[in-house]
Amino acid sequence: MKKKGAPTIVDVAKLASLSPATVSRVLNKTGYFSEETLNKVENAAKELEYFPNMMAQGLKGKSSHLIGLVIPDLSNVFYTSIASSLSSILHKYDYEMILCVTDDDPQKDLAYLRMLKEICVDGVFYTHPVIGNNSDYLLAMVKAGIPIIEVNRQREINLLDSVLHDNDRGVQQVITYLLGLGHKRIALISGSTSTTTGLERLTGYQNKIMQAGIALDQDLIKIGSFSRAYGEQAVSELLDLSNPPTAIFAANNRITLGVLHMLNQRNISIPEDISVAGFDDSEWMSVWNPPITTVGVAINEMAQLSIDLLHRRITKELTSEKPISYRLGVSLIIRESCQQPAGFSS
Repeated sequence: MKKKGAPTIVDVAKLASLSPATVSRVLNKTGYFSEETLNKVENAAKELEYFPNMMAQGLKGKSSHLIGLVIPDLSNVFYTSIASSLSSILHKYDYEMILCVTDDDPQKDLAYLRMLKEICVDGVFYTHPVIGNNSDYLLAMVKAGIPIIEVNRQREINLLDSVLHDNDRGVQQVITYLLGLGHKRIALISGSTSTTTGLERLTGYQNKIMQAGIALDQDLIKIGSFSRAYGEQAVSELLDLSNPPTAIFAANNRITLGVLHMLNQRNISIPEDISVAGFDDSEWMSVWNPPITTVGVAINEMAQLSIDLLHRRITKELTSEKPISYRLGVSLIIRESCQQPAGFSS
């Protein structure tokens, strides 16, 4: 994709030991920066023979060879994995990736988007924060010629190109498996429904439970955040019910970890006392005692397909204004954390 040659703003940032955002402020003379910072940038730019007017190359149809990745956090192994996979594949094409971690803060998210637009990145891989909505700015970036691919989740359907997992299919596989073991009181612990990830995992659960002829019990549905802390809180509330669940479906790996930790704290055995299944496979799940049944997602395939789609937009091979959306298949990985409920007889 890229031919090696002219230095980029990332090269200047590395040599000056500064962030690309800081270098961008200095070169564009926007925001505050110290004289020391100015000198660092000027010296690095001079040494690399990089000139500020190169920042306008994107406006002239030339490539900056920079791709932005905007994700909510790095504490979730899913996002560290997708970042690693994207970076590795982009490197093969001699592209450099600028990593922007928003901490699910919409203001930080917007600041990163503005920075990426300022430095004329060739494109952006993007995951929405669970709160706030910067869709208008995203659309403005696309209109300005910066293609954006939504990765993993969306806030608004058909707003932008996207590469997502088939959440509904994954949830239905889990619930079908638990129902087949004889469970009828299956709890769901999931995160915010403001994006497709949380919404689709909730609706997939509801639909499958009702299809089985089981009335929805709102006490068994816990919606909060995709975090370990919420997993711990929610499972405690479920265990304190007068009629607790016999199985728990934790809708991502961090919730699963919180569930497992709290069950251990309360001396509840898996799967003898309660069955547990998760979503998003992680390496630790296969070595946990017992190994955890979960839905496996294709992270490397998601990264490759996202890059292919972005490349088609950058090269104008794909010119349709209608957003393109891909859904990647998922697979149920059956391990040892689920069994028939106590007293069940087929």
